Amino acid sequence: MLMAKYSTISVPKELHEEIRRVVIEDPRYEYSSVAQFSIEAIKIRLEEIKKILQEEKEDKKKLLKGIIENIKKSLSR
Repeated sequence: MLMAKYSTISVPKELHEEIRRVVIEDPRYEYSSVAQFSIEAIKIRLEEIKKILQEEKEDKKKLLKGIIENIKKSLSR
């Protein structure tokens, strides 16, 4: 079985304690550790950022396509 490799990140102690108090100690959220919550939160935020970047890329493509079409129209006159 392939073992996952991990690295360590630092968060302010106050944030760590708040996550533990608000999320970990409340059984409704079903997180067993601050690390488990943090991993999920990081993945969610990363997906949000990737979506924004993809949308920006698509917007730039549309803009470029419009510019090219305008140039073609100008040249065909």
